[in-house]
Amino acid sequence: MKLLAIRGNPLIGLYVKATEHTAIVGLNEQNMIDAVKEELEVDVVVTTVAGSELVGALIAANSNGAVVSNLATTKEIEKLSKHFDVRVIDTQMTCLGNNLCINDKGGIAHPELDDETLEKIKDALDIEIVKGTIGGIKTVGMAAVVTNRGGLLNPNVSEWEVKRINKIMGVEAMTGTVNFGNDMVASSLVANTKGYVVGRDTTGFELGIIEEALFMG
Repeated sequence: MKLLAIRGNPLIGLYVKATEHTAIVGLNEQNMIDAVKEELEVDVVVTTVAGSELVGALIAANSNGAVVSNLATTKEIEKLSKHFDVRVIDTQMTCLGNNLCINDKGGIAHPELDDETLEKIKDALDIEIVKGTIGGIKTVGMAAVVTNRGGLLNPNVSEWEVKRINKIMGVEAMTGTVNFGNDMVASSLVANTKGYVVGRDTTGFELGIIEEALFMG
């Protein structure tokens, strides 16, 4: 576990997307690169996506592949392709990281994502994905962090939503907050089955719940 801020900003999840083997980091900040590499035991690729440092919002990835919108540049795709099987998705929902909550087993997608696009994403990531909300929030990728081992969900999540996530993603997820009460948990938490990095304003109480949610399930 590592508490971290990037240029004074504890919303570290906006700048990082992690899988079991690789993390994408949007800023060339050594303290962040080192923390992610060490805590998650992953390779790190430093790149923007669609010219933006906010890679956590713009890319969705698991062990099977990564999906980006058609705003991603050729150079970015080349960089990512060294680590992932990258699929470019032609969609107006360009923030795929915000609109998909996935692990290696399954996922939840923004409820307004069209069926054709969803089929392409499912094919690229090789998992079953259903449309839905998490805590009533459509940007499901920001409302939860789910690994292959556990998950931390927005505290407003309904019992039905929890059951659905547990079933499709194959984990026992819990609810909690980060960064002193922030309920958009993926904005400030980056995790895989080996460890996690979280925003530096996260309290001891919150850390206890994160530990239990991600590793005790």
